[in-house]
Amino acid sequence: MIRISIVLGEGFPLLSLSLVTEPLRVANRESPTPLFDWRLLSVDGNAPRASSGYGLAVDGPLDEAPCDVVLLLASYTPERMRSRAFLAWLRRRARAGCLMGCVDTGALLFAEAGLLTRRPAAAHPEAIASLREGAGPDAITDKLFDLDGDRCSSAGCVVTLDMTLALIARYADPRLAQRVAGVLLYRPVEAEEGLPRTGADLTLPRMDRTLVRAVEMMQANMENPISIAQIARRLEIADWHLRRLFQRQFGKSAQAYYLDLRLGQARNLLRNSTERVGTIAMICGFPATESLSRAYKAQYGLPPSADRESRSGAG
Repeated sequence: MIRISIVLGEGFPLLSLSLVTEPLRVANRESPTPLFDWRLLSVDGNAPRASSGYGLAVDGPLDEAPCDVVLLLASYTPERMRSRAFLAWLRRRARAGCLMGCVDTGALLFAEAGLLTRRPAAAHPEAIASLREGAGPDAITDKLFDLDGDRCSSAGCVVTLDMTLALIARYADPRLAQRVAGVLLYRPVEAEEGLPRTGADLTLPRMDRTLVRAVEMMQANMENPISIAQIARRLEIADWHLRRLFQRQFGKSAQAYYLDLRLGQARNLLRNSTERVGTIAMICGFPATESLSRAYKAQYGLPPSADRESRSGAG
């Protein structure tokens, strides 16, 4: 029997929890004998509330009972769970030989516990920028999910199911994982498939290779934006040709697309970090807080500080 401890933080994603427990339930049903046993834990043993507001009873507080897998489901604000005692507990579980797994923002706590030095964790594209600010650029990857050795991670949302299927394949049999996916009417994705790195357009279509390289240059130069003319020179194409490609593909100018990327990153940082607005302005290539505020309000209908406050109130 594979013993799994699922740690829930206040504001945890209920969808991710379902995408862990339901595949495990189906795997037990489809196997001649049950293979997986799981417990729900919280730091203090109290019932945490999901991001949707529902309270959920847990089996108890953190303990030292033997287990094979630890899965951490944090929240949009993982710092709520940050404490020396909790980070020490994560390290003890890792030293005890548990496979340590995290979903989305839980990667920040794993990084602070020193659990991502050998293998980076997957994270949702909307949180990548802020998590890399807090955890370091080498601790976060833009994969959909990952399972290697004694670490696993999911970018969150529906691909948490893929992470769970990978765990089933690891501890049981790939054929059982395929059977579980079939029962759930789900077509698994590949672990190596990467997520787009921008919050401005999370469904980027397949693009001309020149456009891909141009967008990559924009993403690599957020703090110190470069001109469209400079990008064209580096790509060794005419300025007008690059601008036409952007207009044809996205229905907007290259400069407008670049601004969307920077504002998207600013919004991600506002919603997923505690950085000051002035610092976020600098990170996203705006010379002053005022210039970020003007562009932000024009794009999203309210200034950055008000957006952050409304987000905090909703949580």
